[in-house]
Amino acid sequence: MGAAAARKAAGLGFEVVCYSRSLEPNSTTAEGYATLPLDELLATSDVISVHTALTPQTYHLIDEHAISLMKPSAIVVNTSRGAVVDTIALARALENNALWGAGLDVFEGEPLDPGHPIAKAPHTVLTPHAAYWSEESGIELRTRTCQAAIDVLCGVQPRDCLNPQVLQ
Repeated sequence: MGAAAARKAAGLGFEVVCYSRSLEPNSTTAEGYATLPLDELLATSDVISVHTALTPQTYHLIDEHAISLMKPSAIVVNTSRGAVVDTIALARALENNALWGAGLDVFEGEPLDPGHPIAKAPHTVLTPHAAYWSEESGIELRTRTCQAAIDVLCGVQPRDCLNPQVLQ
């Protein structure tokens, strides 16, 4: 997902840089994008688009400290997992003009409580966990689902198996 977003952003003229827990900072991705240490990426980017799994290490990756490193003109976009962004801290930063805007498609609790502070934050676009949808993503979703079923029936671990222990 991150690589696809990077390609699209580059196609729109963005200078794309990345942070990855699995890549060495100051190297390049397979697609040729520069990798930066997280703090440097946060401090220099105009748009921070988050594409990561939710793990103990990425829980609230974008927290009050991370937000404090960002430019006041920065925009945070999260389409990965809700708990990767501390939405209370994000809402507070938006209310205090410490950030310019946010786009969120995922939330720690879904559906989002209408009384949540992020629902009232300025310069915020909220979508109901559907931003992934396109004709292409629908085809890919159906294809991958069918392939996973075929893999299980053939005794092969599916590509996106999150609980491989059940295959034992």
